[in-house]
Amino acid sequence: MHAASRAVFVRRAWFSVLVICSAIFVFVTFLSFAFDGRGAVSTLLYWIGLAGENNVGAWWSGMLLLLAAAFALDGSVAPRARRAERSAWLALAAALAILSFDEVASLHEFLVNARLEYIAVLAVPLVGLIGYAWLTLLRSGQGLRIPALLLLAFALLGTVPLQEYIQQTREWPNPVVYGVRAALEEGIELSAILLLVAATSTNTLGAIADGRKPFEFARHRPLVLGVAAGLGPVLVAAAFVLPYPGGPADWLAAALYFGCALLVVRRIVTRQDHVTAPVIVLLAWYVTASVGSNAIKLVWDPAVLGTPIGVRGVFVALLLASAVPILRRAGRRVSPMLLLGAAAVTAVGSMWPHVQLLWCGLPVLVALHVYARESALVADVPLAGGASGSIAVAGPAEG
Repeated sequence: MHAASRAVFVRRAWFSVLVICSAIFVFVTFLSFAFDGRGAVSTLLYWIGLAGENNVGAWWSGMLLLLAAAFALDGSVAPRARRAERSAWLALAAALAILSFDEVASLHEFLVNARLEYIAVLAVPLVGLIGYAWLTLLRSGQGLRIPALLLLAFALLGTVPLQEYIQQTREWPNPVVYGVRAALEEGIELSAILLLVAATSTNTLGAIADGRKPFEFARHRPLVLGVAAGLGPVLVAAAFVLPYPGGPADWLAAALYFGCALLVVRRIVTRQDHVTAPVIVLLAWYVTASVGSNAIKLVWDPAVLGTPIGVRGVFVALLLASAVPILRRAGRRVSPMLLLGAAAVTAVGSMWPHVQLLWCGLPVLVALHVYARESALVADVPLAGGASGSIAVAGPAEG
């Protein structure tokens, strides 16, 4: 296969995977309502589907928005873009990051329930950032494709409040009919998010094709770590206020692990890592850690020999213990004594699952430590093979 053809194939393949996974999540959402009340099966479906909070589906939507934010951030450093256009991409990246946080932390639900007018706290900055970004990109002279995709995406997202209103003001006695309604709402929302990913991905794919490194956030390690460390205490405190326990802090931990996964992809693209089994396992470990940080609920505390055991504590302990062989085999430097010691302490601490401060804060601390380790490997070296080598990995979006 010719290099350019291979590039187009790879570009379409990764997005096709996102679309297929999203379709599966929508179908599971329908099933979760259609099979409501079926015991363990119903519980599992709700945990995976898109209609719940602090579950796998919420993680999927939130991280897709964060992926779009990372893609948009790459547009803020495009060498051929004018200053206004770069600022527009930066504003869009900020808006998408806020939407990602809202999706996981359920911020708008809290604001609406507290007082309807409070939604302006979220809506005003979002409308300002998105409006500025869209108008600037429309006037940039770079074509109508990206502004059109963004307009369609945000128009679809704008229908979600109306659909939620219909949901709350109608009776839905038939679970199958309600499942169709829920699947339609979540499907429209995911379609909008996928359009945002498609529109913003042109920045990152274009950077790779030009021989530049993707994921601009990797170049700002001190800033990312500083902001995350500063946000940590604030979001842990917010976990005691917002309606779903752990949501705000969980988003930060999930985002840090997701950032680690993108850093691994960056190293693969730049040929600093080869696609080997240890690297693939590492990538899967980061994704699993990100999912679990959001989907392992604080309230899960089954009794073992009469003692409640926090599933979240067990999960974090397993992460710490498994990090030693997985990270070391992938060429990452870790401290076995530190991680294994922390795993043992965490396992013991899981016997006190109701200490919310601990189980909201500890996952964030572990994620910060892991991100600090992975991000330290990001070296400012040229792409192996130059621009032509990178084109074989991915090409710029068509159109």
